[in-house]
Amino acid sequence: MKFNRYLAALACVGLAAGTVSLTPIGSAGLVSAAHAKNGGGNGGGNGGGNGNGHDVDHGKSAEAHDKNDVKSAGKDTDANMLGALNAAHASAKARAHASPNSAVGKIATYQKSREAALAIQDPAAQQQALEVAQAQLATSFGMSSLTPEQVSKVDALLDARK
Repeated sequence: MKFNRYLAALACVGLAAGTVSLTPIGSAGLVSAAHAKNGGGNGGGNGGGNGNGHDVDHGKSAEAHDKNDVKSAGKDTDANMLGALNAAHASAKARAHASPNSAVGKIATYQKSREAALAIQDPAAQQQALEVAQAQLATSFGMSSLTPEQVSKVDALLDARK
């Protein structure tokens, strides 16, 4: 019994002495202040993961899924059809300030060429100037040519965002 008390007292003294010797005093001490910062580590993220899997039906029938897929298919087709030409969605202000080598800048260059072509009075010369502008747009995006659907979609986007 006396031995257990002695051992407990010795352990307490040892813990107290160890804590005091590891506490930095100025620049002295066995643990530097850099290692003793508030334990920040790398775990400060927001852990915003969602546990919802994509394969879960949540009570919807296969027919409901098919209807939703049909609704969004048109949007995906337009985006896939335009590819990098989606830069035509940029505002007029963004096109005015865009770098000429950026996708938005290439669209802005096409818009200027198109407007100049549309200002031509001679119908044959106007059509030729439009074709040149479209060919330059295709080349600037690394395409051999643009489909009529792509041209009409880009033109419609530009007309809507003047």
